[in-house]
Amino acid sequence: MRAIILLTLLCSLTLAAACSRSMPPVPGSAGLPGHPALSEQQMLTACHDCHRRVTPEVFSSWHDSGHGIGQVKCYQCHGTYEELKAEPSLEACAVCHSGQFEHAGGRTCWQCHPAHSFEARN
Repeated sequence: MRAIILLTLLCSLTLAAACSRSMPPVPGSAGLPGHPALSEQQMLTACHDCHRRVTPEVFSSWHDSGHGIGQVKCYQCHGTYEELKAEPSLEACAVCHSGQFEHAGGRTCWQCHPAHSFEARN
């Protein structure tokens, strides 16, 4: 179960990073630089509703991962739109993955595992 949650966490990271690179900056918008401004109603919509169209490869990576299967939502790792972070804090990861921090030796999960899918790198 921990692996599933970790996978979802990293999927969310890749999704947010891809989104921030693919959209032009919107002056005065909250959230990540480059993320379009959203109405209050749009902020209530699940992130994946737009990201499955905007960044389908990232969405699929998350959706098919342990985090996606475990239904870990984007905001659980990346925060809400008002406090959106492309790279989750390690404290956010520790909520579900405290046991892996000793193994990590100070590295982030995504330094060794591809974000969102978290498959082991060779």
